Amino acid sequence: MSEEPAAPIPLLPAALAEDERGGPFIVIVRTGGEFSRWLRDPKPGADGLQVEGLIGDPEVWALAAQGTLPIPIDVVLSDPASEFSALYRLVDVRMARPVRVTIPVRPGFLKALRLAASLQLPVRLLPGQPGPEVLAELAAAAQFYLHDSMVEAPVEFFHSVFAVFRGMGDGTLWGFLEQDPAVFSERDAAGGAIHAPDFVATHLARLLSQGAECAGCRWQTLCAGYFKWPDPAYDCAGVKELFASLEAAADEITRDLASPEITAIVHHSLR
Repeated sequence: MSEEPAAPIPLLPAALAEDERGGPFIVIVRTGGEFSRWLRDPKPGADGLQVEGLIGDPEVWALAAQGTLPIPIDVVLSDPASEFSALYRLVDVRMARPVRVTIPVRPGFLKALRLAASLQLPVRLLPGQPGPEVLAELAAAAQFYLHDSMVEAPVEFFHSVFAVFRGMGDGTLWGFLEQDPAVFSERDAAGGAIHAPDFVATHLARLLSQGAECAGCRWQTLCAGYFKWPDPAYDCAGVKELFASLEAAADEITRDLASPEITAIVHHSLR
């Protein structure tokens, strides 16, 4: 018998999470009081906290650096260009519990990415539908991820896309960025799912039926229409260039690792 697919993990506003039974689930906290309550005494099944709008509150992060219950936290920035310097508050927090920084790709976001990387914090970049100016910054961010020695923790979506191009993984952007409703189900204030579990497949099928550029795109399987949401008329030319640059870098590394010189060094080190 085949196993039933796992139910999506709900992302619940803190008030709704109080009534949640079982698990796992993620709690969205937006006030210092909500943060304190869930950090000090998380209910069974609470797999993590998505912290929104609190990076500027030093008391929150002093509290997060304490305690013996290491519930993971995902710190979501709203304006990375102005909030980036506050990431220093997470230095002590990461010693006490797993911490990730989620950065929306907006003008100036690269400053936040650079600082998060220097603090060895994992990062999730939410690209949305970037305009020309932000696309240029996103391309610079990809080069930073690929070549800067300070990058030790994963930077999504670059990390997983690069692994796909190296033949070391598979999946879609929706999954890599934890935005596939079949896996993570964001809920509204009334507890209803914002998107159905089959949203990604339905969205891509609609794009293809309407003759969107996805039909002939070599990145279709990887992207699955990610950059066509919410505006299906978004021009993906810049995104395709970004994918091509990541693929070229992956190919270069694969060739380098297969070179006779590198192979000889590896064999020698294993002797």
